[in-house]
Amino acid sequence: MTGSPSADAAPGHEAPADPERAPLRAVADLLGQLLLREVDSAQLERLREPPLAAALGEWGIELPPPTEQASWIEARGADYHDLFLRPETGPLVQSLWTQGRYEGDATVRVRKLAEVAGMEFQRSAARGAAVDHLGSLLLLWSATDGHAQAVADEIAAAHLEWGLAGMARIESTGGFYGAVAAAAADLVRAILAASPLTR
Repeated sequence: MTGSPSADAAPGHEAPADPERAPLRAVADLLGQLLLREVDSAQLERLREPPLAAALGEWGIELPPPTEQASWIEARGADYHDLFLRPETGPLVQSLWTQGRYEGDATVRVRKLAEVAGMEFQRSAARGAAVDHLGSLLLLWSATDGHAQAVADEIAAAHLEWGLAGMARIESTGGFYGAVAAAAADLVRAILAASPLTR
């Protein structure tokens, strides 16, 4: 995929990451992954780890009991396809939402921001998702906040707010991904509130 930033990005010459923003970065990383691809068994096991399971519970994101895991994963895969991949529902790609096409101005700018931060977008992550997919943007923000701060601030100011409309649509459907969308919308609002360029 041209979507998910590498975790091995080279840090810029920035002040140390603000520890008070660490929870925001952790949430952005988790929700970015959930938005980018459907849940599989390996990811579900990770989500069951106590710290993550507790956070998910606070957001109203429910996980299945182990005995129902296989059927739950299959059902969530179908939900993901219907909510995130169908062209008529509007995949969560900034260029598509703001210009009505893929590979728009946002794609070009986000790819440049990743280069400035010394990051690479890998092709192996999520069904060829665009670099300006909301999940990719959350991962890029998480990886650059406190390390390449100018990049993180521009992502917050210019590349996140559009996603609120898409999250509202998905939230209205309820269920697992409705709760994920609600949490993602709250996260975007928190990032915007914390960014010096959007206050």
